[in-house]
Amino acid sequence: MQELIEKTLQRAQHKGAQFADLRIGDGEQTAVEVEDGRADTISHSSVSGAGLRVLVDGAWGFAPTNKVGTSELDQCVDDAVAMARTASSSVTEPGVVAEVEPVQARVSTTYGIDPSEVPLADRVSAVFELDQVARAQDPERIVNTVAVYADSSARMQLANTFGTYIEYESVRCRIGVVVTAQQGDVRQRTADYQANAVGYELINDTDPEEFAGGIARRAVKLLEAAPPPAGKFEVIIGPKICGLLTHEAFGHNCEADAVWAGNSILDGKIGELVAAPMITIIDDPTLPGANGSYQYDHEGVAAQRHVLVDNGVLQTFLHSLETAARFGVEPNGAGRAGGHKSPPQVRMSNTFIAPGDASLDEMIADIDHGLYLKGGQWGYVFTAQGQFTCNVEEAYAIEKGQLGQHYRNVNISGMTLETLQGVTAVSDDVVLRNGGTCGKGGQGVPVDTGGPHLSIAEMVVGGQ
Repeated sequence: MQELIEKTLQRAQHKGAQFADLRIGDGEQTAVEVEDGRADTISHSSVSGAGLRVLVDGAWGFAPTNKVGTSELDQCVDDAVAMARTASSSVTEPGVVAEVEPVQARVSTTYGIDPSEVPLADRVSAVFELDQVARAQDPERIVNTVAVYADSSARMQLANTFGTYIEYESVRCRIGVVVTAQQGDVRQRTADYQANAVGYELINDTDPEEFAGGIARRAVKLLEAAPPPAGKFEVIIGPKICGLLTHEAFGHNCEADAVWAGNSILDGKIGELVAAPMITIIDDPTLPGANGSYQYDHEGVAAQRHVLVDNGVLQTFLHSLETAARFGVEPNGAGRAGGHKSPPQVRMSNTFIAPGDASLDEMIADIDHGLYLKGGQWGYVFTAQGQFTCNVEEAYAIEKGQLGQHYRNVNISGMTLETLQGVTAVSDDVVLRNGGTCGKGGQGVPVDTGGPHLSIAEMVVGGQ
């Protein structure tokens, strides 16, 4: 296969490509979904193919194929080169690539138990147990439970005309539980997921009572909670909400392709104070076993820890080979693709705020009148405008340093930089467990987010 890859790249150069890279991969996934005690879905899928990218006369061309052979890859070369030549006459900003030293490597995920070696019946049984534990918490008021499981394995070969050749192997596991509880006209939904670049040990290390039972107990407890107050409040946000804001509201603004396109509020702010001095924001694909981790990106650049903000000051952006060339900086390993049918683009990995030196108890004690917000569920961000809205699972009133009234269905909103500049305390605990898939440009890649608790001087709160 390596010989075929080299011939394909040589053919692309012979036809005029100043740069070309080729990714060939295959993978498979097993998924199980149990709803209300019934096996709703048990599936197994596989995918394979290749994607060739070329830079010709300042324009990019990309061509994928689902079948890998000499004739198919030759066709990819013809199609990608033709696409680039057609586009070259209308390109206003010619494509560029930062040159990097070639890499020869073979890398793989470190895991304990290969999920494919666990009998399917055992995997299904584990999902049934999660569903059963959730429903058992309150059979009368819990009206719907869904437990999900997925494992995947993938292999990929990457080569480019710089001389890089890398073989990748990866294994991932994911579980989740969604619970809906109802009492009269009040209906509450809670959910949680765990996803990591590890093997079946993720399931073996998960306590069903703590994980699924805890999700169900939250749903039932929220039935008794009150609708939230509306207005501006001093707040403490939990790690999940911190992760949502860090990834969605801030992180996407650090992706250099958005900056270059004029769609980032951080354009021109390198070296400036963009957050409170106690805030350090990190994107780190080198964390062992984290959902967004990798050793080389999909352009063959070694993964590295990115300190995006250091003590409130913006330090750098995330870069692909192209954006690094445009900004005149070194590539930093953030070019990732959602599969062989898509070209790489700038993406985050594991993005979080670093710990501070306060305890949660101290932070609560310091607030005279405010709210403690927990369990972010989803967010919506206007990246270029720097605005965000986030749905929060639950909240508690803080009165004179004590937790009080329990609230449900809370929404928060604000301006990204104003919110980060309004942080007054950062806790010493960091939780990184929001593993999932981030979508951008029609592609999805695995990521994780999280952080500590943050005290924020003022935030707009409402709901229902």
